[in-house]
Amino acid sequence: MSFIITSTKIYSDRGLINGGLLIENGKLKKIISHDHLNLYKNVQRIDYQEQRIIPGIIEMHVHGYKGWYAMSSKESDIQHLALAMTTCGVTAFTPTNHLRKDIFENHQAIVKVMKSDYTGAKVLGIHMEGPFISQERLGSVILSEVTEPNLALMQKFYDTAEGNITTVTLAPEIEGNDLIIDFCNEHGINVCLGHTNATYQQAKKAIDMGAIISQKTGNCMRPMHQRDLGVVGAVLLDQRIYNEINSDLRHTSADFLELCYRLKGKDKLCIIADGGVMSGMPVGEYNLPERGKYTVGSDFLLRDARGIFDGSTKHILFGIQNWVKEIGIPMEEAVIMAALNPAKVLKIDHQKGSIKENKDVDIVVIDDNYEVIATYVEGNKVYDHLDGIQYENQEYLDYQIK
Repeated sequence: MSFIITSTKIYSDRGLINGGLLIENGKLKKIISHDHLNLYKNVQRIDYQEQRIIPGIIEMHVHGYKGWYAMSSKESDIQHLALAMTTCGVTAFTPTNHLRKDIFENHQAIVKVMKSDYTGAKVLGIHMEGPFISQERLGSVILSEVTEPNLALMQKFYDTAEGNITTVTLAPEIEGNDLIIDFCNEHGINVCLGHTNATYQQAKKAIDMGAIISQKTGNCMRPMHQRDLGVVGAVLLDQRIYNEINSDLRHTSADFLELCYRLKGKDKLCIIADGGVMSGMPVGEYNLPERGKYTVGSDFLLRDARGIFDGSTKHILFGIQNWVKEIGIPMEEAVIMAALNPAKVLKIDHQKGSIKENKDVDIVVIDDNYEVIATYVEGNKVYDHLDGIQYENQEYLDYQIK
């Protein structure tokens, strides 16, 4: 089946164009300039007029959204999460977990969804946030979710995920993590530096060993000091490293974003939201099972019962908006940071991450307020803002304290 999507503002691999996208079997067959659209009069057309069309967002760090939990052991929950993610323009993602008693069941649930025929954002594999991380830089991670490096345990993680682990976040300064880094390198898993108290030299050693990305850069890390720049300094100065960057202007300041941009530029930053199960839910206080009091703040922050930040209420489109409106970078660069760079980290940039001929048609239509009009995954429209469907988990809505 062939059809054309048109707009006056398509953020393609060639830059901003006015024209159309000829789509065949989920792939982008041709980018057509406005002047040549009349050559395709007999092809079905969907016209988004002056709405912006950007590459589908790839989210590498997400624990949940709209009441659906990435760490669930239920296949149906992962499917619902995949669909809910499309409401904020995400077309592919890596569910991110911590060490829980049912982590192996969570791995199996994710793999089953990956193998199934479902509607929603594509599940690309598992991002393991830990458990081989520093007890000194836990953030909202609880102590029971941390353990000493254990190669046999890492092998079990890998086996229960049937090889579908894309990323492991670890603290390189912990004795034994050298072996985990070697394991990841041997099995094609990205090593991510996070929840770490590493010195500059310890971080550099991990980068030399093959670490490729830093997690939510600046958060849950030893801060920079003039006599030891620490892990933050190391990952910002080393051009071999990509940097996750939470861009809600709460986890990191606008000044820090500008610093990262000046040091690394558009080609090494990856916008993430670090969404939690309550991201995208109504502002208020909730009484969650197993977690107790939980706050979805009007300040865009999630807080657990201890008052500790537990992620952002907002999504990556909000981060893109901040980069464009507050930091002042071009929209063309912001979408690279939200789509193409994550695709490169995950080694799928040959098929996803930009609007380019022969790639999957993963695209998002947004208005001037950065709200999603429609989301397409591999050429199929999987979300329309007028569809009237409730994407929130009603069970979690009912936990709100009235």
